[in-house]
Parts: sequence; structure tokens; C-alpha cells
Amino acid sequence: MIWLYTACAISTLTLVAHVIGGGQSIAKPVLESDLEAEPKYASYYCWHMVTIVIAFMACAFLLSALSIASLDLAIAATMLALLFAIWSIALTVWKKQKIITLPQWILFLPIAITGFLGVVQ
Repeated sequence: MIWLYTACAISTLTLVAHVIGGGQSIAKPVLESDLEAEPKYASYYCWHMVTIVIAFMACAFLLSALSIASLDLAIAATMLALLFAIWSIALTVWKKQKIITLPQWILFLPIAITGFLGVVQ
């Protein structure tokens, strides 16, 4: 269970970093940009979708830690974290960016690892 609690804690910290850091460096500039309304508000909507998904992940790991009957939630959250990490790395390589330009993998990989360890324990 300790790994699921750890995955929950890392997810919660990631959520806080996303809301505070991402709000200032991504959401705010998107809203202040000269983009047309559709891409501007679609991007802003997507930023909030990510917020919701990360919050779901934290809740899923907590529920799974509290009850083995909810282990399927931890499996889903672990898969999401792993896919987010893989996509971050793939996009970085594909667009030839510095690995720190899209650092989301740094946040999601530990969630995926601790979630996996919690699921298989």
C-alpha cells in the first residue's frame, strides 16, 4: 500500500505544480495571446482537462490504497501516467527540443513507477 500512497502524494504534488506553475507559464499566456477564439479556448480547455486528469489520478491512487477492491483505478492511473511520460519524451524527440523544454515526463514517470510498484505488490 505504501507505493499507492506514494503515487497519490506525487500525483498531488504534480497537481499543485501544474496549477501554480502551469497556470502562470501556460494557461495565462494562452488566454493573453492573440490566438483566434477557437484555438485559444480549446487550449485553455485542454489545460483544465489535464488538471482534472491529474486530480483523478491522485484520487484513484488514494482509493486503491484504502481498498484493494479499487485496484483497477490504480491500474488506470498508472497507465495514464506512463502514457503521459512517453508522449512527453516522444514529442521532445520528434520536435527536437531540449529535454527540459517539455519536462512533464519528469513528473509523470515517478507516478507511473510508484503506481506500477503499488499494483504489483
